Amino acid sequence: MMILAGVYLGIWAVSLISFWLFGSGSDALGYSIMYLWILLPVTTFILSLIIGKNDYWGQKKWLIAFGFGLMYMLAEYGTFSAANMITFQKINLPEFIMIPIGTMVSLIGMGIGTGIRHVHNQIKKR
Repeated sequence: MMILAGVYLGIWAVSLISFWLFGSGSDALGYSIMYLWILLPVTTFILSLIIGKNDYWGQKKWLIAFGFGLMYMLAEYGTFSAANMITFQKINLPEFIMIPIGTMVSLIGMGIGTGIRHVHNQIKKR
C-alpha cells in the first residue's frame, strides 16, 4: 500500500518539477495535455483500480478517492496557478472544481477494481 502511495507521489512530484525546471511559456499546452489530462488521471485510475481490486484500506479506500482529487487540484495549483500568482503578484484561490474531477476518476477506477474482485471471488466460490 505504501508503494502505491509512493508511486503516485513520485509521479505527482515529477509533474511539478518538470513544469518548473523544464517548461517554458510555449510548452504550457503540451504540459497540460501530457500531465494534467493524461498522466495524472491515468495514474489515478490505475492505482485506484489496484486499490479496489486488492481491497486495500478496506472501507476507508473510498475516502482515498478524495485524496486523489485533492492532489489533482494541487497539481494545477502548484503549476499554472502558482506561475500566474508569481507573474501578476496576486493570490489566486485554487480551482476547487478539479477536486471532484480527480475524485471521480479515482472512484471509477476503484469501482471497476471492486467489481473485478467481486467477480473473481464469485468464480472462486464455484
